[in-house]
Parts: sequence; structure tokens; C-alpha cells
Amino acid sequence: MNGGDLLRPIAPELTVLVGACVVLLAGVTRAGRARGLTGWLALGTIVTALLIAWNSPAGNGTAFGMRVGDLAWYVRMIALAVGAVVLLVHWQLPSADERGDVFAMILFSLAGILGTALADDLVLLFLSLELVSVPTYVLVSIGRSDVRAQEAGVKYFFLGALASALMVYGFSFLYGASGTTAISTMALNPRGGYATLGLVLAFAGLAYKIAAVPFHAYVADVYQGAASPVTGLLGFFPKLAGFIAIMKLLWIVQPFDPVATGWNLPWAAFVFLWIVAAATMTVGNVLGLMQTNVKRMLAYSSIAHSGYMLVGVLVGPVTGGAAFRDGISAVLFYIVIYGLMNLGAFTVLAMITSDGRAAEDLDDVAGLARRQPVAALALAVCVFSLMGMPPTAGFLGKLYVFSSALAAGNNPYYSALIALAIIGVINSAIAAAYYLRIIGACYVRDAVRELGVVPKSFGLQLGLVICCTAVLLIGLWPRGLIAMARRPFHDAPVTTLVHTPPPPTMMNSPSAQR
Repeated sequence: MNGGDLLRPIAPELTVLVGACVVLLAGVTRAGRARGLTGWLALGTIVTALLIAWNSPAGNGTAFGMRVGDLAWYVRMIALAVGAVVLLVHWQLPSADERGDVFAMILFSLAGILGTALADDLVLLFLSLELVSVPTYVLVSIGRSDVRAQEAGVKYFFLGALASALMVYGFSFLYGASGTTAISTMALNPRGGYATLGLVLAFAGLAYKIAAVPFHAYVADVYQGAASPVTGLLGFFPKLAGFIAIMKLLWIVQPFDPVATGWNLPWAAFVFLWIVAAATMTVGNVLGLMQTNVKRMLAYSSIAHSGYMLVGVLVGPVTGGAAFRDGISAVLFYIVIYGLMNLGAFTVLAMITSDGRAAEDLDDVAGLARRQPVAALALAVCVFSLMGMPPTAGFLGKLYVFSSALAAGNNPYYSALIALAIIGVINSAIAAAYYLRIIGACYVRDAVRELGVVPKSFGLQLGLVICCTAVLLIGLWPRGLIAMARRPFHDAPVTTLVHTPPPPTMMNSPSAQR
């Protein structure tokens, strides 16, 4: 087998990495023409990687610490597609000297997401998660010259470093408990002391990535301090990587079973995750009610949506029957919807100005429907979707997640899942109060400040059109995305791209079975 055969399965990831390096180098050249082309180079890189991923063969195989399969294929599709929209939204953000830096950071973070989906080794998983996070620290700081952006960047960096330390410390316990860093051959007794400690520490680090309680306190300050396009990115990139990593860790405890009916979690672990999910959605929505800054409202909304998605994570994989029974597929579906509607809302804030500065407060969007009706309509579509109103895709996302909990009749924790779904529905009603305040400011209130539109904002406008159109079309015709979300764990042919027989492990030992 030649080198080309070995590298072909990871061609999309290599394309994004090489493209990021080229864009970064083009951005530091003295030729102004080369710096001006960095945006097109980055967009071409994403489109090329997306075409390669779309035409890549189906199947599952493990090699070099990577598992190339349908989960990686799905993450490639959604991350690259939404990543292209993110790039468009950032088109006018950087100055001429920083264009290469900003676009390269977006590509590096995308490469980290793709690596997280591929990772079949704890070391590679950690490196991929850091590749997602480190570029976002840079983007928060250089996205705007405001002193609040520098403060947000410092907070984000130091808290991110703490979360990474907790996560890698947890990985060390998982390695000690299993004797290997290979996720697919790792067999843990979830009731063992070292394994439990490792999983808790690892989850603590990943809770920071998805903005879950109690590692949520940074979100509002970072979202408010960062530029609106960067904030839209933060609502999707780290969250997607974090949830993929959480699924991989839970699969260590319960390897995928073709007739699975959920995770085989011990009671203590289930209660821990249940409390985190309930607290995350409740804290996010209650604190969102207290805000007058739209960016902070959407920040607490991001926390709440992580709580909704944790409901699907708790349900786990459920094969067979209707699509709306599988919690993992529900999360994979929901996170795409959330990424689009959240990005669309922040794109509107980036596109309009209030007294010559970027809009942030409710007063900044007051009277928007009379001054900028198209922008107000786009913001209303995205906010209604975040609220979960039909016929937007946000309604189907919440329906998918909550119905998976209600339909988990064979799950040993069925009653607790029903209670969690009820808490989620109540929280959705609470969230409607601050979502409606945003829409009310646009359509009911009179303008308080002079409103305008950012000049030459073609990238923002195109990105906003794509977000709103996708939110409506997926809400009306969701079958395609639902089928894609179910593909990673359902009806996928199992083939080996590079076959290496796994060494004997504890997988089939009596101790592991116990």
C-alpha cells in the first residue's frame, strides 16, 4: 500500500490544514495583492475539502489513531458547510493586515473539529480539541480593537487553559485504568474509581467547550466583548467539537451495540449528567431574562441550548424504530440547526450600526423594522427559531431532542428522562420571554438611536441569506438532514480502510464483562 492510499481517507483534513498554512503565509507577505486574496484562498480551501469529503467512500476503519467512518463523514459535511458561511460572515471583519491571520485561524479551528471526529486516540483527541480552541482565543482578541475584546480574550484563554488541564488530567486516569489510549480498544469498568474520576475530570474540561454549568460563567463576558461574527463562530465550533468528544468518552463506557437502547451508565454518572443538563438549561434561561444586552441574551441562550442537547446525550443511541427515538442523532441534528440560527442572529448584529457603532443593546435594535425591514425580518426568523417556533428548524430540533427522552421506554432511567424533558419544555417557555423582547424591540418600539448598515457588507448579507434560508428550508423539509444525522450509527456498511487487527485487550475479559 503506497502513501497515497494511506493519506486518501484523511484528504479533507489535510486539505484544510495545508490551506490554513498557505493562507497564513499569504497574509504575512509584503505583497498587498496576496493579502487581498486570502479570503478567496480560505473559501476555496473549504469548498475543495467539502467536495473531497462528499465523494469519499463510505465505511469504517481504524489506523494511526484515527477512525474514518460515517461519524467523521457527517462532521465533515456539517462543519465545512457551516464553516463556509462563518467565513463569509467574517469577510469584512479584519483589517488588510490581519486578513490572513483571521481566515487562517478559522481554517485551523475547522481542522480541529474534523480531527476531533476522526480521533480514536486520547492524545489525538486532546490535540484536536486544542486546535479548535487556540485559534478562537486569537480571534476573540483581534476581532475588534475595543478594550473589552482584549479583556474577553484574556478571560477566555486562562479559563480555557484550566479546562484543558482538567481534561488532560482526566485522560491520564482513563489511560491508567485501561492501559491504552486507543478509544476503540479501551474497556473501562464505569464503576471503577480511577475510571470514574477520569470521566468526571474529562467531562469537566469538555463542559467548558460546550458552555455547560458550572463552567459557563465566562460565556456572557466573552460573547459581549468579541466581535459579533466571532461570537457567532464561538456558538458552533467549540460546541460541536465538545459534544463529539463527550459522545466518544461515553462510548468508552458503552461501546456501540447494533441493538442499543441507550448508555449503560451507573446511577451516579447518570444523576451527575442529569443535574448538569437541568442546571445548564435553567441557569442559562433565568440569567437571560435579566439582560438588556442582546449579545448577553444570546450568550445565555447558548448555555441553555447546551442543556437541551445534553438531554439527547443522556438518552444515548437507540437503534431501530422511528428517527425521533435516538438521542445521539437528535443532538447531531440539533447542533447544526443551532449553529445556523445563532450565527444568523449575530450576523444581523454585525451588519447593522447604532450611532455609528456595532449594535448590541435592545435600544440599538429598537425600531429596526421601520429603518431596516429586511434585517429585522432576518433577526426575527433566527430568534423565532431559537425560541422553537414552527415552522422553523429550531422547533424540529427541540422536538427531536425532547421526543427522544419521552420515547426511551426501555431505558432504565426512563422516569428521570421524562422529568428532564418536562424541565426542558418549561425552560423553552421561559426563554420565550427574552426572545420576544428582542423581536418586540425591533417591531414595537420606536427607534432610540440612528440605525444604519455596515457599508460593503456583501459577505454578511450573503451569509445571513444562507442562514435564514437554511433555517426555513430545514424546518419545512428536514428529512435529508435527519437521514444524515442517523447515518453515523445506523445502516452503515462496515468496511476497513486500513485494517490493523486490535491486540488482545480487556474487552472480552471476565473483569470487563463484570
